Amino acid sequence: MKKGIELFKKNRIRITQQRLLVYRLLEGSRAHPTAEHIYARLKKENPSISLATVYTILELFRTKRLVREVRIKPDRRCFDPVIEPHHHFLCRACGAIFDIDLPPCLMAEKGEAQGHAIEEFQGYFYGVCKMCKARQGRAVRSQRRR
Repeated sequence: MKKGIELFKKNRIRITQQRLLVYRLLEGSRAHPTAEHIYARLKKENPSISLATVYTILELFRTKRLVREVRIKPDRRCFDPVIEPHHHFLCRACGAIFDIDLPPCLMAEKGEAQGHAIEEFQGYFYGVCKMCKARQGRAVRSQRRR
């Protein structure tokens, strides 16, 4: 909590218990939760928190650059506590989102593309994750044995 309090002070964010709870849930996480997922997790500990409050906190964190919004799923806003530029991979089999660490493309590093100023970038990859790929491979081998 100490790190969260210091970060809030540095970013001029008023310290509240609910903001600290959301921060604690996201801190150090490699997950990409939706506001609804965060709300469901926090509701167990803090029954007075509302979904609207979670959305408000996430929007504040986004504008203060404490989280990044990820729109890899067209119908969902996910939030990523890793704010350094990186790409994302969505498994079409299980729906999991993974960070993909690749160097940024030349245009992103340059900060310009065909005269347009690039302020931030996100690359999205879609496919089947290695765990689902392995399960699919086992299923195929199992069917061949029959």
